[in-house]
Amino acid sequence: MKFSIKTIDRYILQELLEPFLFGMAFFVAIWLIDLMMSLINLIFAKGVPVSVVSLFFIYSLPPTLVISFPMALLLSNLVAFGRLSSDSEITSLKAGGFSFTRIVTPAIVAGLFITGLTFLFNEKLVPIANEKFTRLFRREVTLKRPLPKVAENRFFEAGPGRNFFVRKFNEETRDMFGVVMYEGQPKGFPRVIEAEKARIEGGVCYFWNGRISDIHRSGEDKNYTYFDRLEYPIDTHYVNPDHIPDQKNARTMGILELYYFIQDQVAKGISDKVIIQHWIELWSKTSIPFASMIFVLIGAPLGSQTTRSGTGIGIGMSVVIIFIYYVLFAAGKAFANGGLLPPFLGVWFPNFVIGLIGIWLIFKSKA
Repeated sequence: MKFSIKTIDRYILQELLEPFLFGMAFFVAIWLIDLMMSLINLIFAKGVPVSVVSLFFIYSLPPTLVISFPMALLLSNLVAFGRLSSDSEITSLKAGGFSFTRIVTPAIVAGLFITGLTFLFNEKLVPIANEKFTRLFRREVTLKRPLPKVAENRFFEAGPGRNFFVRKFNEETRDMFGVVMYEGQPKGFPRVIEAEKARIEGGVCYFWNGRISDIHRSGEDKNYTYFDRLEYPIDTHYVNPDHIPDQKNARTMGILELYYFIQDQVAKGISDKVIIQHWIELWSKTSIPFASMIFVLIGAPLGSQTTRSGTGIGIGMSVVIIFIYYVLFAAGKAFANGGLLPPFLGVWFPNFVIGLIGIWLIFKSKA
């Protein structure tokens, strides 16, 4: 049996493609199961519109794809090379003068391509998607709560530690009359605001013609501050989300942006523990994409050594290897957090360990 070099490359890549696409669908579905349960809960328990929940789903896809790319590539190598081995095609290729290193070259090229694609997603899509998800969630879920239910001649709560008493209430204009507000203070007695008229709008309670009483520790009410009109913030849950400044974090930054942010934090004298956390996040943005290449190095030789082929076998082996990878990843991060390893070595620890094992297996398969 004769093979041309281009024919071998194309054939190996075709063998990898189908299980890779299956792996993407499989692992994306696994990662999204928990998210889907949360999104369904938002629809039925929180009353969030389906259109908004659909956007949550779309914004969650780029981070999920970044995690799934390496896993799918691992599965595709295990399945593809397992089938080639079980059908004795690898033996035929070796007999034709091709070394195992040459046989896995197309898979390595595919691994480099997926690594680059993952970097692109991580830099260009994931920070934007995370930022949009956070902003939309804050707008539609965290800060979007109904105004307190106002009732005449009874107390009602308008935020933690804040109670209102209203004599009369106009449901059309939302105006309250004969208003008394009790607000608990961290120390001492409550603050009391009395007013002829009040209205709650956009996180602010507007009072007209009243007074503020700060009750003394002795219980005496002697200090009055009179006003004609007072604007009083009542609770961040009732504010306009657009008025809250955005605060970026590691999930919404690219590598360079996060690097300069770390340098700025160091210049400000932020504690070493916080700085280490930032470095761990930065190096994680590089180690996860390179996991694609690492999984090729170990998936191809392991797949070629299996006596049985099939997607089920590949999934089982993939789960075991991924589990080991993330145990090593968690251990490396723990070592880095504890100062036993530099952040780079801690985060890249599983790549080094599994990568070296994979290289050893490839050279062993040359025999």
